[in-house]
Amino acid sequence: MSYRNLVLLLVALLISYACYVRAEQNPYARYVAAGFSAIDRWALKDAPDEELFNGAMHGMIAVLHRMGDEHSEFVDAAQQAAFNEDYDQEFGGVGIRLRMLGEPPMPTVIGLPEPGSPAEGADIRLGDRIEAVDGAATTGLDLEQITAMVRGPVDVPVTLTLRRAGAAQSHAVTVVRAIVNVESVLGDVRGSDGRWNFLVGEQPRIGYVRIIKFGDKTAAELSRIVAELTAGGLAGLVIDVRDDAGGSLQAATEISDLFLPAGRPIVVTRDRDGEERERYVSTGSALYTGLPLAVLVDRNSASASEIVAASLQDYDRAVVIGERSYGKGTVQRIMWVESGRSLLKLTTATYWRPSGKNIHRMPQDDQADEWGVTPNEGFLVKLDDEAYRTWRQYRQRRDLMGEGLDAALAAELTRAEGEIPADYVDEALKRAVAYLSAQAGG
Repeated sequence: MSYRNLVLLLVALLISYACYVRAEQNPYARYVAAGFSAIDRWALKDAPDEELFNGAMHGMIAVLHRMGDEHSEFVDAAQQAAFNEDYDQEFGGVGIRLRMLGEPPMPTVIGLPEPGSPAEGADIRLGDRIEAVDGAATTGLDLEQITAMVRGPVDVPVTLTLRRAGAAQSHAVTVVRAIVNVESVLGDVRGSDGRWNFLVGEQPRIGYVRIIKFGDKTAAELSRIVAELTAGGLAGLVIDVRDDAGGSLQAATEISDLFLPAGRPIVVTRDRDGEERERYVSTGSALYTGLPLAVLVDRNSASASEIVAASLQDYDRAVVIGERSYGKGTVQRIMWVESGRSLLKLTTATYWRPSGKNIHRMPQDDQADEWGVTPNEGFLVKLDDEAYRTWRQYRQRRDLMGEGLDAALAAELTRAEGEIPADYVDEALKRAVAYLSAQAGG
C-alpha cells in the first residue's frame, strides 16, 4: 500500500470515529438517521438508498452555501472519477484534443496529439472528424459525451471512425488507451512537434510559465521547467495564473518555496474561531531566490493562485501585474464518505497572506474592502468584459493551434467563435516582459 493510500485510509478511519462520537453528542445526527430509516421503510415511493443519501448530503451543503460558504461541495460516486482526474492530473485516453466544428458540428481533432500519447503514432491528423467511437455514432452528442466515450480503462483498445477532409470515405483507427498526463504548467505556444515553448519569442531570455491548475504534479512540473530554462541562461520569469481557480494548497506552498529564502511564512490558516491552525514556512531549499519574477493575475485568479501571488508580492520577490484577483481565502479539506465511494470537500479554515492581510471576499464586500491580491502600483491592466473575452479567446486559440496553425481549421474557429484582431497584443504579458527585460538590463 502506498504512503498516500495509507494516509487516506487513516484519515477515513479518524473521520468515521469522529462522526460516531459526534452522533452520540448531537441529537440531530440521530434524527437524520431516524428520518432516513422512516423514509426507507414507509415512503410510498421506494427511493434508492444511495439517492436518499446523496440528497441529504447535497441538502446540508446547500445550507452552507446560503450561509456564505460557496466552496464546500459534495461529490457523489458518479462525479468522483472526474474530480480525481482533475487533482491527479491523469486519465485513461488516447491523447487528442477535440473541438466541435463544422456544419453540422462534429468532434474535430484540433492541435497535434499529446507527445508520447497513443495517438502520436496513429493515423490521426489535424482536422479529422470523429464519426463514431467503437461503432457508436457521435451525431447528436455533445463534446463532453464524446470525450467520455474516447476515454476509458487503460490498456483497452478504442476504435475511432474518422472522416478526413477530401477523402472519399471514412477510415477506422484503433488505438490502445494509456495513462495520459494532464499538464498543469503550459508555455506561450506549442511548437510544430506539439511541445510547449517556455520562452517569450521576442525576448528569448525571459521565461513564461502558465499554471492552469494546482494539482499533485504541478510543483514538480514547474521545478523541472525552471531548471531547464535556468540552464539556458534565464534572466527573468513570468508566472501567469490568470483564469486559474486554484487547487492544492500544498502545490501553492511548494511553488512559493522555490523562490523564497528560508524562514519566510508563506501562508497561515485559521479555524472558524480565528485560531491559527497551520503555518507554512519556506524551507531554505529554494534555488531561485534571486531570479526576477512577474506574476500575472486577473479576476478569476483564486485560492492557490492568490497564495503564490500574495507571498511573492509581500516579500518583494515579484511584481504583480493585471487586475485584482478573485478573493478566495478559504481552505477545503477532502473527506471520504460512503466507504470511499463519494467525498466531502468541506471548508474548514481561512488562509492569510504573509503580511497578515485578508484575501477572502465575503458576499457583502465591495471594491472598497480589503480582499484578493491587487497589482503593484503602476501595473494595473484593467479589462472590461469585452476585452476579457477577447483575451480569453486569443489565449485558447493560441493554445490549440500553436505554431502549426492550419488555415482551414483557423477559418472554422473564426466562424464558430468570432475573429481576433491580427495585431492583438496581450497587454499584461507585454508589461511583464518589459519589466523583466529592464531588470535584466536589456
